[in-house]
Amino acid sequence: MKICMVTSFFGRHSFGGDSVYVERLCHALLRRGHEVHIAYNSGAFSLVRGSQPERKYSPPQGIFVHDIGAGMRGKIAAFWNHQTGGAGLGFQALGALLKRHTFDVIHLHNVSLLGGRTLPLLLNEQTHCIKLVTAHDYWWICPQNLFWKYGRRICEARDCTFCTLMSRRPPQLWRHRDWFNRALSTVDAVLFPSRYAMELYRSRGFVHSKQFVLPGLLSADWCTIPGADGASQRSRRRPYFVCAGRLVIEKGFQAVIPLMRQMPDVDLRIAGSGPAEDRLRRQSRGLPNVRFEGLLDHDQIRQLFRDARAIIMPSLFPETFGMVAAEAMSLNIPVIARNRGALPELVAAASGGLLFDNEAQLADYMRRIASDDSLFCKLSRAASAQIPLMWFEDAHREAYLGIIAELGIQEVKS
Repeated sequence: MKICMVTSFFGRHSFGGDSVYVERLCHALLRRGHEVHIAYNSGAFSLVRGSQPERKYSPPQGIFVHDIGAGMRGKIAAFWNHQTGGAGLGFQALGALLKRHTFDVIHLHNVSLLGGRTLPLLLNEQTHCIKLVTAHDYWWICPQNLFWKYGRRICEARDCTFCTLMSRRPPQLWRHRDWFNRALSTVDAVLFPSRYAMELYRSRGFVHSKQFVLPGLLSADWCTIPGADGASQRSRRRPYFVCAGRLVIEKGFQAVIPLMRQMPDVDLRIAGSGPAEDRLRRQSRGLPNVRFEGLLDHDQIRQLFRDARAIIMPSLFPETFGMVAAEAMSLNIPVIARNRGALPELVAAASGGLLFDNEAQLADYMRRIASDDSLFCKLSRAASAQIPLMWFEDAHREAYLGIIAELGIQEVKS
């Protein structure tokens, strides 16, 4: 099959998250023999990157990457798309790409800066192919993407314009109550990374005849870590916990740092970069047991996870999946996660973690896992035994191709 992935950010010009999923899915499909194209806008990344460094990424041979918005033109198009919901200049570039190729599948991912209101209309012209959307975040029902209201709490009722202004973002006045249903009526199916995300969308009025849960995806080599055995390394090291992800306030890392004053014999290592980094560094002054690792590549983050006592996910907003948790538990590393969003769903699926409701409970769990080898081993063994196969490449790819087959295109195997 010939497949086109459409997303705002990709590869070097991305923040991880949904882009990492697209990369992994593309690689999985390529290894199966499919032809894969990616259309994205590097200007969108330039518009919002701030001090974010470029990620390390080189597409393998056989994946065709199309930058439909490079330079200043791409930045202007991304801003226009955000403010109007229209596809603007990028609409022409993407339209030209779709006319040059006959795709069997067109799959929309993060289209927040590609003109999500009118982009699905472009797909109306593609009558011969399967059209998919993955809701990696809450953008279709929340202009803030994260369902995090006023920067203080989970959204319980619509107040989008005021919430956007409170967050110092330009409002999107084109959003109306059920615009997403009209836009997404042009696609054949909508995919969600968790049942929690699907149910939350439904609670805001989302309806579609074809909805599927397809979770995040681990790379084929994720669990293969070269070097010494993790357990022996861990026994010789000073114990440490890891927080990993984009450094934004909504990830909640600022809730973990003060707890390290109570645990001087344990380290906290924070991996990632983002706009909250300066605030987190100021908060950690005088705490020699808090270390910032910066933006790590694929191999570096695996090595960091391998020797940790646990990965901490203190997200304040409701995560739609929690790739960091899946990555950790697949390496038999326990997870301590806030009892919110899709994180309880992941922890229950793998049985390799603990859920907390407040910082006192988090501190108690950290002390116990740092000092109690039997608890660590119990959680580690549970993750090893019960990790869902759907998180791994082979099963995930089969499920993805199965959805496409159900919608009308059978895979032709060479």
